[in-house]
Amino acid sequence: MQIVTTTTDAAYLARQVAGDRAQVSALIGGNIDPHYAQARPDYIVRLNRADVFVQVGLELESGWVPPLLRSARNRDIMPGGRGYCDASVGIHVLEKPEQTISRSMGHLHPFGSPHYWTDPLNASIMARNIRDALIRVDPDGIEIYNRNYANLHESLKQLTLELTRNYAQLRGLQVAVYHKEFTYFTHRFGMESAVSIEEKPGVVPSAAYLEEVVRTMQSRNIRLILISPYNNPRYAEQVAERTGARIVVMPLSTGSDPHVQTYPDTLRVMLQRIQAALAEKNQQTYFVTPLQKSTPT
Repeated sequence: MQIVTTTTDAAYLARQVAGDRAQVSALIGGNIDPHYAQARPDYIVRLNRADVFVQVGLELESGWVPPLLRSARNRDIMPGGRGYCDASVGIHVLEKPEQTISRSMGHLHPFGSPHYWTDPLNASIMARNIRDALIRVDPDGIEIYNRNYANLHESLKQLTLELTRNYAQLRGLQVAVYHKEFTYFTHRFGMESAVSIEEKPGVVPSAAYLEEVVRTMQSRNIRLILISPYNNPRYAEQVAERTGARIVVMPLSTGSDPHVQTYPDTLRVMLQRIQAALAEKNQQTYFVTPLQKSTPT
């Protein structure tokens, strides 16, 4: 059985659930922005041959996945097909817009923030959705899929307890972010994404708005700016220079960094970097420098 996912995190979870009953691959690498991935001809071939297709959903991949699915001509993995898996089903979605969405608001997601995988309990929901898709396609493997999912669910629950306990000192911490992609992560571990350097999602911030960001960070004594490996660091650097804050490059996805080859690694390293950046005494701007784009897995 062939499982194709959009992201490396979904691929990691699919491997844990499927075991040796399937081959799993992700279309994009961990350092590629899933909002704006560039479709390639080989994606169509892989989707045409896929038995199961898993996407994050909540319109995260809406700019590139729909035309790929149409071109692949594989009815089983189209929405509604037995091999189609929207991993967001059942997620408690944060940051749902309260007003009517228009283009003037930037690339705002109409169904709420799609970056939910950074909460390990949400990863368990993703895995459950993947399990259900595998059972639809391969009912003979139901016992294996149920057992593997149960083991993964328990390990993610224990991981959540472990990290919550080990990083309890971060509770209440306010951080700045470049893009609002850390909300689920900070919410799970008791922190707050207090200010965004992007004025609107996907839109370059104005000088006046950056002044407002600087004032907010200074008044709240916000010391860290979190960015992902694919964010343009230019504006974060400008704000860091004005405020003395440190920029922390956060590996949002599995494989986005040599130190994060599994989903649990991703969470551990993000928390470790925040804790270490707060303790660092020198005045370097970057706690971890941006990395090059990774290849899909």
